[in-house]
Amino acid sequence: MNKNKKHYTISIPVKTFWLLFLPLCLLFCAGGSLLGFFVTDRYVMPRIVGVYRDMVPTPDVLGLPHEDARNRFFGVGLLTEVRGREFNEEVAEGAVISQFPEPGETVKKGRTIAVTLSRGPEAATIPQVRSMNERQARNELRRAGFSVGNVRRAFSGHFALDAVIETFPPGETVTSRAMNVDLVVSRGPRPTHAEVPNIIGESLSEARRRVTDAGLKVGRVTYQNNATLVPGTVMSQSASPGSKLPFEAAVDIVISAIR
Repeated sequence: MNKNKKHYTISIPVKTFWLLFLPLCLLFCAGGSLLGFFVTDRYVMPRIVGVYRDMVPTPDVLGLPHEDARNRFFGVGLLTEVRGREFNEEVAEGAVISQFPEPGETVKKGRTIAVTLSRGPEAATIPQVRSMNERQARNELRRAGFSVGNVRRAFSGHFALDAVIETFPPGETVTSRAMNVDLVVSRGPRPTHAEVPNIIGESLSEARRRVTDAGLKVGRVTYQNNATLVPGTVMSQSASPGSKLPFEAAVDIVISAIR
């Protein structure tokens, strides 16, 4: 044995060992542990337990009609939700403008994909719906992409009951489909006679209101002593309840009083 063989040792000061070398070793060990955990969790375990088995890429349905897009999503195990509708000059009405998540993004089966559908071009021509009944007019306007706004009813000797007299804006007007279309609907010919309301037992003020609402007017008001009725209530009326009188005809009434 070579007795002259030299032995080398590294001498680290105790203070340097505790303040520098030992913390660096612990830091490297912790970093290696975290790296190993990340690799195992992200790449190794998913392949062992099959986490990616139920993941699918999101199909590209941009420009497809809503029903076709829904079927394509359903075919790969995804659901569909309409998030909104917007005017678009390039994409046909009812077709998909945008989708979320984006096409090609990997998602879990069973997820709901939100789509925005096109309302078609914003400007359109209001269809002519005069003389149609209200239901037909609503359907025709809806098919053209318009919504019905206010509906006012008026008497008409030229349009049948429930027929559209006019629209606002008028038919054939080119305007934004975001604008509502108001309808004026016929109540039929204006009646010539009104039905007399039953105002017996009503107060004078209520009797006047009901007679006026019926298209008639209160005529002569007289007072008669009657201890069985509350003072100020109608005892009798000149026209029988339910009978017909010409519009603006007068109805005389007798009011109870205590003398």
